[in-house]
Amino acid sequence: MPTASTSVRLRVLPAISTLVAKRTSAESGGAVAPDHWTEGPHYAEAPQLLAAGFAPDALLLTPGDARQAASWLESLRRAPRLALLPIFLNRSFGEAVDALSDGVASTPEAAAPEAAAIAARAPSLSRRETAEGDERLLAFLYLRTERVLTPVADWRDERIYRYPLADALGRPGEDSFLMLERLRRRGLLETAGLVERVHTCPSCSAGQLLFIETCPQCGSIDTAEQNFLHCYSCGHVGTQEEYLTNEGLTCPKCAVRLRHIGVDYDRALETFVCKDCSGRFTEPNVKARCLQCRKTCGTDALSERNYYGLRLSAAGELAARTGQVGDLFKLLDEFSHAHPEYFSRTLEWLLDLSRRHEEVQFGLVCLKFANVHLLASRLPRHRVAQMFDALAQRLRALIRTTDLFMRDDDACCWLLLPQTLPAGVAILLERIVALGAAATPEEGLRIEIATASFTSADAGAGSTNARLLMGTLRSRVG
Repeated sequence: MPTASTSVRLRVLPAISTLVAKRTSAESGGAVAPDHWTEGPHYAEAPQLLAAGFAPDALLLTPGDARQAASWLESLRRAPRLALLPIFLNRSFGEAVDALSDGVASTPEAAAPEAAAIAARAPSLSRRETAEGDERLLAFLYLRTERVLTPVADWRDERIYRYPLADALGRPGEDSFLMLERLRRRGLLETAGLVERVHTCPSCSAGQLLFIETCPQCGSIDTAEQNFLHCYSCGHVGTQEEYLTNEGLTCPKCAVRLRHIGVDYDRALETFVCKDCSGRFTEPNVKARCLQCRKTCGTDALSERNYYGLRLSAAGELAARTGQVGDLFKLLDEFSHAHPEYFSRTLEWLLDLSRRHEEVQFGLVCLKFANVHLLASRLPRHRVAQMFDALAQRLRALIRTTDLFMRDDDACCWLLLPQTLPAGVAILLERIVALGAAATPEEGLRIEIATASFTSADAGAGSTNARLLMGTLRSRVG
């Protein structure tokens, strides 16, 4: 164990101190007791540790200032070998820097309990050192059961808020905000309280907005606030400067002396004047100008973005441990996903209705993603997620608000299309098949979509029911 003098030295020297868990032969990778942590090698800078190839069980950083702390933490979190390690700071360096660490611990003894809890969950993770981007983020959160990703305000970021840990663990060049949004839509992350609501530019989504007051008549920004007076004698309205004379207030139109407000005159409602068009108005038009793309719009046209704390969901824990692909279909579940029983009853009702009334027409489409597991085995997980995300966005554009969407399992989805002619169903099928080819990565692989369809024109007077019909279509897609 480190001695008292060693602890003092760790707090004083700007250095990276490695901590090593000493396990007995009886221990088999479980939780390590705090008194089994000892010091390992010290390094003056992060590059020295990265070049050494040494893999400690935890790190205690003693940086000289916040900039050095951020540099060290970002370098260590981006290194596959060290990214998931418990890393502690000897003191707080601000919200944005602290978010990259596992907290403050001035001594190895203070760091030991948290480091031991992380070490206890590590054996249940596979591919820890090869995980990248979203997989690495899920693994990081899995090892820290109570950890919440909290957005940090940063005026230099175009979105105003950012998630420092996601920036550090994400792939180079990847938009970490879109990565988190994709994980949330897949059900792997869940919200943990609203942190901030930000108005953004509807054109480029940036949050740096300049609010300007403009003339409602000509749109000029050259306006000024002025006092206007109203003469009771002749009704003239003018600026206070027009009424001022050496003898006091005098109406410039009828020359009447104005002595008592409320008796001889009052203040008019107009309080602003435009220096370009000389227009007078009570309230200016407030507009928002984006400092990124320079577009100007009314405040009612601004978009709104909510920033939440994010934590790992139950599905996210399962994905971190097993790497299942079922969560990818959460991206498709945003189409007002219908309950299977409701979907079946609605189809049964349309079948009966179409037999009685020829004007009632509908279509039923079964979609099967035939090569999902092949894609998952051949491509990185984030690439498959990006492909399904792109597919979901395009499929959403094809589906009407009156159509019903239902996901049967991890392979098949159903579309029920009320008041759709057979020709309309055929056109939709062509467009759906083309969607898979559009979501093609560099490796040449694509999502293969098999389809089978049924229209009310095929119903006839037979006794076909909804379940039998769906079973028949499902057998056609294989």
